[in-house]
Amino acid sequence: MDFLVIDTEGAPILREVAVVDSHGELLLELHAPVQGGNYHSSDLVRPLPDLLKDLRSLLRGRRVVAHNASHDSTVLRASFEACGLNPPVLDWHCTVAMAQELHPALDSYALGALCDQLAVGSEPFSRDAAHQAAYDARFTYLLYRHLQRDQLSRRLSAEANPFSSSRVDTPFQSFSDDRLVNQAPFQRLAAVLQSVAADANRQSQGAVLIGDPGAGKTHLVMRLAQEVLQSNRLLFIRQPTQATSVLFHIYSRTLESLVEQVGDGPHSQLDLLLIRSIRGIFAEADTSTERDREILAALEAEDLSRLGQEGSDARRQRWERIEVVLLRWWAVHHGAAGFGRQILQGLLRFCRYIEPRRRESCRRWLATGEHEPVDRELEGLSPWIEEQLREEFSLQALRVIGQLCCLDQPLILVFDQLEGLWLEGNRPVLLRFGEVIKELFTHVPHALVLVTLFPDRWQQFQNDFDGSITGRVAQHVIQLEQPRPDQIEEILDLRLQVLGASARELFSSEEITAIARQSSIRSCINRAGAVFEHRVRGVPVPPPPPSAAVASHAADGLALNRRLLLVEQQLGQILQRLDRLEGIAPVSAPAINPAMPQAMETGHPPDAEGIPPAYVLEVAGTEPSIASDELNAYEALYLRYRTATLEVITERWQRSVIVDESDDAGKLKQICTGYQQIRSLRIGSLRLGNKRVPDNLLIESTGPPRCIAFLHVASANAITARLRNLNQLVMNYRQTQFVLMRDGFAPVIRSPGGMAAMEAFRNGSGDGRKRTFWRPLDHDNRVALEYVHQLVSDIVNRELDLPLPAGLELLASHDPDNWVVKLLHPA
Repeated sequence: MDFLVIDTEGAPILREVAVVDSHGELLLELHAPVQGGNYHSSDLVRPLPDLLKDLRSLLRGRRVVAHNASHDSTVLRASFEACGLNPPVLDWHCTVAMAQELHPALDSYALGALCDQLAVGSEPFSRDAAHQAAYDARFTYLLYRHLQRDQLSRRLSAEANPFSSSRVDTPFQSFSDDRLVNQAPFQRLAAVLQSVAADANRQSQGAVLIGDPGAGKTHLVMRLAQEVLQSNRLLFIRQPTQATSVLFHIYSRTLESLVEQVGDGPHSQLDLLLIRSIRGIFAEADTSTERDREILAALEAEDLSRLGQEGSDARRQRWERIEVVLLRWWAVHHGAAGFGRQILQGLLRFCRYIEPRRRESCRRWLATGEHEPVDRELEGLSPWIEEQLREEFSLQALRVIGQLCCLDQPLILVFDQLEGLWLEGNRPVLLRFGEVIKELFTHVPHALVLVTLFPDRWQQFQNDFDGSITGRVAQHVIQLEQPRPDQIEEILDLRLQVLGASARELFSSEEITAIARQSSIRSCINRAGAVFEHRVRGVPVPPPPPSAAVASHAADGLALNRRLLLVEQQLGQILQRLDRLEGIAPVSAPAINPAMPQAMETGHPPDAEGIPPAYVLEVAGTEPSIASDELNAYEALYLRYRTATLEVITERWQRSVIVDESDDAGKLKQICTGYQQIRSLRIGSLRLGNKRVPDNLLIESTGPPRCIAFLHVASANAITARLRNLNQLVMNYRQTQFVLMRDGFAPVIRSPGGMAAMEAFRNGSGDGRKRTFWRPLDHDNRVALEYVHQLVSDIVNRELDLPLPAGLELLASHDPDNWVVKLLHPA
């Protein structure tokens, strides 16, 4: 994009010239001596031949821009000829011609008139200063850049916004990455991992990665994954939702991470973990037989297909031999007690089978403990479906994975997006999470346990837990850096590279300055996305969002949030004033209400029939209204988020994913907690003594109470028992409506007992009215639940710069048919 802008004064012979470079800097301003001329500085006066020689040297081989270029080229040619000099051959570009092509219906194409009509520059064009070469050259430069952006904007009008996605959801994604950003924190993180690898005692170490919202914590973990996934196993664990199943939540997310593919190769993380650990065991074992040598050769080549074709005797015999050797190693080094042996068998069989039904059977046993007697691939494995076994099984499974990593490279456990743990109502989950972290350090060897937190949440973490937990977690504390403006511009250029453009070509200097001034990398990208929409499609630029104070469980947390909110509000007001001074006038920001959300109370639903009351978790009671101008201001940001997030969620749930009843109930609970900011909701759950019922959520607002229950188990006995207990709840709570949901990947209920119990549920009634409803959690309904949960989580975790009430109102406006919206936000 290198060019020079020239303006000449005088005709037919040059008397004044100025040249501006492609950055808007004045390179040259010279005057030819004219009789009676009045000059401000004799330094600018040069004999015409000398002036032309300097000018020719500067312009040779360059693109030259001028306003009404035919006039300037004529003046220069006449001046060179008058001095007996050869004029240079120049590549002329005319801003008059460009303006006539892009804006054919303007009243005038004179420089001053054009700049005024197109609002070029931060100040109006001065007629008094016109026809001074330096002044006109500067405004010609501004006009040319404005017209260039117009051209580029029209070319990009059909292209997707390259800034529409500003966040990394998981480290297994791939986004453009400027490695100079947060380079020092990344090097520290890599050094900690090397320290774990070098520890002969295989002790695990902890690290806390601290950064403000949008500073790039998950992005940095993505960079780490790209560097080490060929050698290390990385597990990505988001916030747990239920206090009773924190370990099971971690284990479930572990399985999800292990089945992620490594790079473009054929292997998942689990494949490589088993290949390399088994290879080490076989290398030390007696491999004198031909079969053992064939197995070792396949492992050395990291090619499981060399173990034989699916269904062949050769493949079966080789995998059985692998299982024998691995289980013998486990018994010698770790004993035969507990679930360890069976967990190893389950992992091996999941990798062993290719046929989808058998592989799914192994996956379901690993994920849920369900076991049907007819499943030959599960011979020797015991069911562990009962709730009291899940946490113990999960801890032992994590220990097994850690022990396998001891034969290779350290395990990396990343706990991310945990900010919601400090919301009111999540106190039990937070405390249990702290206990679990401590257990992981004790039971899982050879691991780096990485926790990412906001600075204020890290302070609260230290206040909530004693040194036995914080001391292990914070062996290494790594603080992210604020990127420099030039690094932000490099990030913008990386995003625009796919469109054949750069930030300087598309945005003005003032716009780039305003983008780089945002408080975080994500905010910069979001701002760039808004300016892109404004530049390319004419969408108004929304205001910076107000900072929402998030109620925590502790008084000091509330006070801290209030102080941070006040500082952020003041900073936002200062930045808006600077934007206005620099000519960037966003839509007026809505008024910010500094009041904190009301604290939640605890209560119980009616107990009219002497039945043990439901266990009520939370109550809230305000319904603030959202101004329409606030919704309009944030709508463009919301729609970009909606498009990008739905695309990711839709793709993810097109394949089989590990699901759990308690996790789904926890997601719905988190959504309800968010809705309590705009609606009066009581949230609880129904129990039936010690009997196992489907995980459920009781929601009370206007109208009858509603119980949303989830039934995802596959075991025929478990299905029948839980459905019968649910039917008892239906009989006990006659004023409550019941909605039963079953995941779309769960097998169809075919057992006679399960089918009879389901029919009884469908026929449930009260006072002559239908009050039981069956709703399959198919793909569309699953995406609807996951999207609302993601939206609420991202706003709470400050991944999306929207106030939660505005986000939920926009959700209702754009997705009124979403079943969660219909449940919690009826029209």
